[in-house]
Amino acid sequence: MSKTIYDFDKGVERRGTDAKKYDPSLCPEDVLPFWIADTDFPSPVEVTEALMERVKMNHYGYPYIDSDFEKSIARWYKVRHNTVLNPEYIDFSPCVIPAMIWFTEEFSSIGDKILLQTPVYPPFHDLVKNNGRQLIYNEMDLVEGRYEINFGDLERKLADPKVKILFICNPQNPTGRCFTKEELVRMGELCIRNNVMIGVDEIHADIIFDGHKFVPFCGISEEFANHSVTFINPAKTFNVAGFRTAAWFTHNKEIYRRMMNQQTYKKGMGRNIFGNVALMACYNHGDDYADQCVAYLNETKNQAVTYINENIPKIQAINPEATFMIWMDCRGLGFKTQKELKDFMFKDARVLLNDGTTFGEKEGTGFMRFNFAAPRAVVMEGLKRIKEAADRL
Repeated sequence: MSKTIYDFDKGVERRGTDAKKYDPSLCPEDVLPFWIADTDFPSPVEVTEALMERVKMNHYGYPYIDSDFEKSIARWYKVRHNTVLNPEYIDFSPCVIPAMIWFTEEFSSIGDKILLQTPVYPPFHDLVKNNGRQLIYNEMDLVEGRYEINFGDLERKLADPKVKILFICNPQNPTGRCFTKEELVRMGELCIRNNVMIGVDEIHADIIFDGHKFVPFCGISEEFANHSVTFINPAKTFNVAGFRTAAWFTHNKEIYRRMMNQQTYKKGMGRNIFGNVALMACYNHGDDYADQCVAYLNETKNQAVTYINENIPKIQAINPEATFMIWMDCRGLGFKTQKELKDFMFKDARVLLNDGTTFGEKEGTGFMRFNFAAPRAVVMEGLKRIKEAADRL
């Protein structure tokens, strides 16, 4: 099969379709959206071809479950991350968050404490609060433009016997950190010492930039693999979030059994025919696409961060090591409230970004998240709008 060359500069026209990013009730015609974490790029041709073949079958009833779904995930982790997974301990979830909820309900009780490293993806906060657990935060420290884990604080909080779970987001959303092996080892050892279970969101694992290396948590040691559950989804890399098909895996037979119990209790067993097809096409045939997409994002990131830090002195771009988001420190703009900052971006700059406080009320005040997974000209136009609005202050 000849290699397809993707034109990420062209992207795809999503306005006027059902794309949530361009919902007209949120994003008028004259506003550029850089918020929700999907991309404005075409998905791999192999995904479209596989879906069309399935459509031609002309029947869409309940599918049976075979091992191809799990084998495709194991193949991806072996080829892309040099990590061996057991297909027997991999299973489906409609998204990452439902599987994290199953994990929370199985390995903690109402009133127990769940530890998050903040700022972090907003649904993490919600899944803890909405299921009767207590939120505990290990706030990351911003040190010379890079977020670092406060290990002293983490150690103190993990020693609390009421803390039952640590959720690790790696690569980290929204800070863009790609945690080093040394950092992951310290976190894992502290959890095991305190009998705290570990849930790892690796949804952004494929989008790693020059100079950094992704380390799967389960691949570090057998002990870590047997004390954790990992959650994944091809949605970010391949722009297939709308299929609502993700997965989770472990290396521990008993953890797998307990997770499957929760999945059964919550009626989470029904797989999506087209979601199955899309996921398998991504993980079996998406290597070239992923390579091209990451290379394009890497260059866009470099240009965007340089532009912000050289041309908008009141905003500092936290240079991401991974993910397609830039965490923007906007405190230098001098706004007294977060609402003023949001209004400035939307009403004055005419761009739609994510509100930093949704990632942590304290940690996100004065910050906004910018999704740069769009054609580079669009990204730079958005940043130009912010610059011009900042210059008018």
